[in-house]
Amino acid sequence: MRKEVLIAIILGLILGSILVYGIYTANQASSTYTDSPTEETNQNQAENSPSNNQALTVSSPQDGDIFYTPQATISGQTDPQNALVIITEDDHLVPDTNEDGSFSQSITLIRGGNLIQVTSITPSGQRQDSYLNLVYTSPPTESDSDDDTQSNDEN
Repeated sequence: MRKEVLIAIILGLILGSILVYGIYTANQASSTYTDSPTEETNQNQAENSPSNNQALTVSSPQDGDIFYTPQATISGQTDPQNALVIITEDDHLVPDTNEDGSFSQSITLIRGGNLIQVTSITPSGQRQDSYLNLVYTSPPTESDSDDDTQSNDEN
């Protein structure tokens, strides 16, 4: 009986040591990974300015706009040298920019909420993101407005 208890204790210590070593290694790897991008991000933020091709402006549509058709047009302005990416709920688009940096891209919305990401990337790899929440829904019908009128009349 003592032999089995001693073996169980030794195996428990070995497994516990392996588990602690694994957790320690994972923490070391994640802290190294987390520290490096933060330092790089801080350096990039110090370097980011409109003169560094970081300007991105989405002029239309506005965040929170409601659409009654599935088509919407994203338009705005960025530096003409920058690459532009528009990510929708079900598509990735790479529109061209005009000589002045303006862009316009038709997108297809899915029914309900749509998170649209517009990203401008400089030739050196710096990026600027802009996010839009757009809603595509069916238009209100006559019966909906009649129901609202009746509800208000009853009150």
